[in-house]
Amino acid sequence: MSQNRKLTSLVSVVALFGATGLLAAACSNKDDGGGGGSCAEINGRVTALQTSAQALTAVSASIKTDVVGACAKIAGMPVPGTPTDDDVTNICNVAKGKITAAINAGASVVVVPPVCTVDANAQIMCEGSCTAKADVTCDPGMIEARCDPGDLSVECSGNCKVNAKCEGSATVGVDCQGKCEGSCSGTCTGKCTGTCSGDCTVKNADGSCNGTCTGMCGGECDANCMGSCKGSCTVTAMGGVKCSGNARCKGGCDVTGTAPRCEANLKPPSCEGSASAQCNADCESSASLKADCTDPSVTIVGMADATLKADLLVALPALIKVTGKGKLAIDAVGKLANSFTDVAGDVGACTLEIGAAAGTFVAAASASAQASVSVSVSFSASASVTGSAGA
Repeated sequence: MSQNRKLTSLVSVVALFGATGLLAAACSNKDDGGGGGSCAEINGRVTALQTSAQALTAVSASIKTDVVGACAKIAGMPVPGTPTDDDVTNICNVAKGKITAAINAGASVVVVPPVCTVDANAQIMCEGSCTAKADVTCDPGMIEARCDPGDLSVECSGNCKVNAKCEGSATVGVDCQGKCEGSCSGTCTGKCTGTCSGDCTVKNADGSCNGTCTGMCGGECDANCMGSCKGSCTVTAMGGVKCSGNARCKGGCDVTGTAPRCEANLKPPSCEGSASAQCNADCESSASLKADCTDPSVTIVGMADATLKADLLVALPALIKVTGKGKLAIDAVGKLANSFTDVAGDVGACTLEIGAAAGTFVAAASASAQASVSVSVSFSASASVTGSAGA
């Protein structure tokens, strides 16, 4: 399911239950919980959902500010004093149009993308509060055990395995003998965007390469970069390679790595009963929305409009960073809608047992419904603009 459809689902489901189902459920009263477990478990889930709702509410405002400011910079428009969601969409549509026109005229954008990792501490703390109230014993587990191997990033003192990635950044280049997701300085065999001192099948008006290059290049190289890659380089050498500098290894280190980070949502911890998966899903939003992302960088070639080029160099990285965080958050935010829906009837059934938490649950659902509208618009707008630049 696309990012836009998942966030639209969150808006529809949470808004519906916030306005009707949850309010009705909170007024009912039964002696035992519904289908979602004991009232202690429901109380734990309410706590987790409140934490995720707070994270969603807080981040929606900051993301809107970042997105509308960046789009206004590119569009050459003033930033409204109190921007509405319609302002975000309209201003970003103007920005997208200006970028599309420049790309159609022969300009190219080379991006060193951000690397985003979930806030594992936020996830574990939220799960701890959830399971404590659910009165179950859990082992929070190590990040290495709760992250899919392909999404685990570590400091690797050995070799980064074949098909894994040495992750550089906008400021840290890694020795590369493979596909460079960023900017390659060296020999490129494949599609190149940027400078090329060898043969190039398609060139921009300024002489820069926008086609297949065989020779020295300075820019994006999508097949085989032999040199320094600012970004992530997929390892192709048999036996792997040692990631140079301070680069991390993602997807397979041949020794036990250190300082692990996960670039996807964590798997559930080891718990008794069903509380493990429930608390994990209820807490994912708080961890993903607080994700930490490295700074991306942008290089632009073949753009005739000097003012637009300068504005893009300032504003496009901010939009790329929002889009990167959105890739992590989208599944978790979609699960938040399902969690509110899943537990709504049980909250009403456990009103006596959980007391005031039933009322605060309704407030959290309402806040999530409102915040999800803005975060949906912001994520969609940023992805639309960065996509128009090929980022």
